[in-house]
Amino acid sequence: MAPSPPAAALLLLLAFGAPWLLPEAAGEKNLKTPQNVSVEIIDHNFILKWNWDDKLNNSVTFSSYYQKSDNTSNWLELIGCQNVTSTKCDFSSTNLNIFEKITVHVRSEKGQETSPWSNAIQFVPFQIAQIGPPEVQLEAEDTSIIINVSPPESSMWAIHISSFTYDLIIWKNSSSKENYKIYPRDKINYLSPETTYCLKVQARLITQKKFGFYSPVLCINTTAKHKLPRPGNVEVDAVNNYVLKWDYPYENMSFQVQYLLGYHKRIPKDYSDKWKTISDCKNIVRRHCDFSGEITTDGIYYFRVQASNGTITSLWSAERKIYTIKTRIEPPKIEVKSNKDSFSVYISVPGEGEKKSMRPDYPLIYEVIYWENASNIENKIEGKQKLFKISDLQPMVQYCFKVRALLENDMRNRSSQFSNVVCSKILTTGEQQKYWIIVICLLFVLGLSVFALKLILKCVKYVFYPSCKLPSNMDEDFSDKPLKNLLVTSEEQTESCIIEKINIILLEETNKNDICRKQDNHDSGNCSNEDETSNSKMIEETQQETMQQ
Repeated sequence: MAPSPPAAALLLLLAFGAPWLLPEAAGEKNLKTPQNVSVEIIDHNFILKWNWDDKLNNSVTFSSYYQKSDNTSNWLELIGCQNVTSTKCDFSSTNLNIFEKITVHVRSEKGQETSPWSNAIQFVPFQIAQIGPPEVQLEAEDTSIIINVSPPESSMWAIHISSFTYDLIIWKNSSSKENYKIYPRDKINYLSPETTYCLKVQARLITQKKFGFYSPVLCINTTAKHKLPRPGNVEVDAVNNYVLKWDYPYENMSFQVQYLLGYHKRIPKDYSDKWKTISDCKNIVRRHCDFSGEITTDGIYYFRVQASNGTITSLWSAERKIYTIKTRIEPPKIEVKSNKDSFSVYISVPGEGEKKSMRPDYPLIYEVIYWENASNIENKIEGKQKLFKISDLQPMVQYCFKVRALLENDMRNRSSQFSNVVCSKILTTGEQQKYWIIVICLLFVLGLSVFALKLILKCVKYVFYPSCKLPSNMDEDFSDKPLKNLLVTSEEQTESCIIEKINIILLEETNKNDICRKQDNHDSGNCSNEDETSNSKMIEETQQETMQQ
């Protein structure tokens, strides 16, 4: 049976071939695959590149597709990279997440023919992006060049725009190159007037470890020297207050001082109207300015000085960068005690015993430094506690300690001065026993000494100051009298004692005479009238003396 006409036509086509109906099969055999596919990103410019070695196929085009990391099933057209005739394409207009990983591949095309896909490459745009050359503008003064740097205007760096730093290389003819780190708006000082200088600038992102391309080289001539020189040697004395000082070669000049908050330097905008004049340092003739009252917060400040003589003014001095610290941290005090095998370091902070308003209200950490007294090798430990125990130290070796306080989580690493140095050593068990034996012996010797001293004092008192006992009749008399009768004046006591003495003598003489009379009656007479006469005379004299007193 003969085939039908449609079937016959199909067999005829298969027999003689129809290449226009099989583009895929033919293309895979004749078109080469692009090689060495790479991506280059500079600022907001996204460039895809590849190599193509088949120069005979001039009518070949190329197309590229990409795939997101969160969608591995669909390939999307890379905008700007479809049917291009060159070996690179710009896909900056493709809406990509610069922090998302994407996959890209390329193929060659000729009519309906296509090559196999190239090897796919993966990348995160932000990670491979490079910083382009910044735009630089210059303005000349007599001995300075004012530099205005514009960072790349790209969404790639939008969140890092204030983190850019800039490196400048400047030179003049027949001189070596000098490097400076500058801000977006800065000034290079101490140059020669009427001299040509050339320079170039590079942008950096230190936190991201990215270094950009240098700008094109620019050259400029400095101007003639100004009539009045700038104030020079601008310095700061911060011992008690913040005092700005400067030098000037001429007398009878007036000065004014201005300051700028440091963060303005990092913003790539014109901050010329942000400078503020210090009220106490306007039109002053002295060459120093106390600006302590003007600064209210910690931070970075820039200061400049201008001289004037009537209507003639100098250019501003070189700017002086100052980092002020209003938070004062007093050095702590320490006490060190030795234990059996360790040291205990006690820390006290000034103001702890004062009112709350007087105490520091910022968090502190403490840095303890210790070392052997005979060595310069220091050891360091840190912590928030106020008691540190340091062990694993050698006994009978003297160790020294010092402590300072630091602000916790402070990016500027502010700290106090170190405390006083305290040295001590650990005693072994034997040494501690010897120590206590010595202490006990000393106490025993001290007790014996006190006891012996008391005995010696008692003997001396007995020998040189013996105690006298009153006669029995006087003792009885005093015991019968009340205490208030004994509290008489010294004269009365003296008279009383003399009268009593006379009475005693008279009594004794009377008794003696009675005895003598009795003896006269029985014996030959041992008592004579002479004794009586002398005794009577003595009594009369004694009475007379008493009356005279």
